[in-house]
Amino acid sequence: MSKTKNYMMDVEEFCDGYFYGDMSDETSVPNDFTIDEVVEDVGMYFKSNEATKYAKQYLTEQLGEM
Repeated sequence: MSKTKNYMMDVEEFCDGYFYGDMSDETSVPNDFTIDEVVEDVGMYFKSNEATKYAKQYLTEQLGEM
């Protein structure tokens, strides 16, 4: 169970990096990524269909339908 939880947290952290980057610098701009673009990157990085399904669910819950 703990391996699954850690895996899910890794997916969440990966996704959060797209939307919650370091905005303390004045030159930083918000990222304009869609949920589908992030999910595609999750698939390439984690090489898992389960990761993409979880990322889609997680991002939809966090950001709502875009």
